[in-house]
Amino acid sequence: MTPIALSVIDDDIRTRYARNMGKFASFFLNWIKFDENSARLFAAVGGNGENYLQFRLRQHDVIEAMVVMDTARAYWREQNQPERIHGFLNHEDSEGNGIWHYLADTLRRNEGRETLRMATTLLKLDVSFARLNRNGISPLGKMLLPTPKWQSLNALIATKHLSMADIERAVAEQAKEKPILAHFMTTIFASDLGDNRGLLSQHMLKQSVAAQTDADLRAATCRLFFDYVDASDGTTAFFKLIAATNHGMFDDLLRLLLQNTEETLTAMAPPDVATKKAYRQMILCRRLLLRDKKGEGILFKALAAGKHAHMRKLTSLLLNDDLVVRKLVRGEPVRQPLTVEKSSPAPSNPLLSLLLQRAGDGDTVFHRALASGDQSALEGFFYNMPSNDVFAIMTALPNRAGLTLADLCAPEKAKAKLVRAGQAGRIDAAGAKAALRAALAVPPETATFVIRKIAEIEALAADTAHATATPLPPSFDLAKAAMV
Repeated sequence: MTPIALSVIDDDIRTRYARNMGKFASFFLNWIKFDENSARLFAAVGGNGENYLQFRLRQHDVIEAMVVMDTARAYWREQNQPERIHGFLNHEDSEGNGIWHYLADTLRRNEGRETLRMATTLLKLDVSFARLNRNGISPLGKMLLPTPKWQSLNALIATKHLSMADIERAVAEQAKEKPILAHFMTTIFASDLGDNRGLLSQHMLKQSVAAQTDADLRAATCRLFFDYVDASDGTTAFFKLIAATNHGMFDDLLRLLLQNTEETLTAMAPPDVATKKAYRQMILCRRLLLRDKKGEGILFKALAAGKHAHMRKLTSLLLNDDLVVRKLVRGEPVRQPLTVEKSSPAPSNPLLSLLLQRAGDGDTVFHRALASGDQSALEGFFYNMPSNDVFAIMTALPNRAGLTLADLCAPEKAKAKLVRAGQAGRIDAAGAKAALRAALAVPPETATFVIRKIAEIEALAADTAHATATPLPPSFDLAKAAMV
């Protein structure tokens, strides 16, 4: 049939409906059955090549657009005309925009029951939401940016149509540079956690750890949670999820991380078991030693959220040992240390590099745990740590005010130290008062735990054959660790 001007169809429908007292749905069903209206509707195109459904969506007539879609589809199915259903719903205008593009534009102003129903219908009929227009923009990109349209995105999630690769491609359409891509990705998933109960994050995670998932999807999902850094605060999605996840979801996150680590390791093809062990830790450290703009790492976030089980699982992933690899020097294999964090007092030790991180305010996780009276966290941090390292951390690792854990557990000693620091000009009066208040706020039972631990280590050192009466030096660079 020869194309008909869309304005003719629209004028006819509006003129006839204006004389009708009933609902638009009843009117439109009678209209499409009359004379050649069904064929005219299918053939009608506007000035931009759009069909009548697209035209109504562009006008933001969402109720009428839903009626047009449902009625035309039902009528053509009844008339055994599936080619018309397919052609009408897969129609593209002169710029390559399909129904999804128009629906995505409408969602920026109207997201409700009607648009959700239309999205669900299009999904059931396998009308692609990832098809690019002439400008290289997909409908999914419009639904994600600048503000995610969660009702419609949740429809994609519910029907299992949405994958991590879809999202990454859609965002990349509008973010050609990696920092911008990372910012958009973290913003979308931060909105998911804050406004959408984390449904998108949970969906992506379940997809990635399913048995049939391929390595490429796991790698893409891993990039989302662990690699994309929000330029505004320096965090990844994993940082935000630490406080929000339950045990099951957190376990899935770690399972994803470990699976992707092993796949990355396989591609690296390390020559021997020792090198493989070292490289595995190095890959994990690239993600787990990351810090935000406040200098806080994953343990700071888990501690602040009171997630003790999360902290135990995170620390169990990293070895408390110096990593070494074998390299050929003049044809001979030589063991050389493998650095995981150059600025760390223990640059080749994954676990100590994590535990000895300092936040921007000079605190370590040990100081934060003591200040909050979190004895369980302190015990977890010191679990299986050599006594000489425990002793050094408790007695020789100061915060910015110059106070160690031992000092904070003895207010009088802390006060004397602060007075000397003030006289030497190392701290001002306000800082000294705040530090003293922190020492006085340490719960007695937590202070007792620290004091008893120090006494036990000193007694053990005095009983050794060497009889030096002091514990051995720590395994890390104490001078570097004490720098604030």
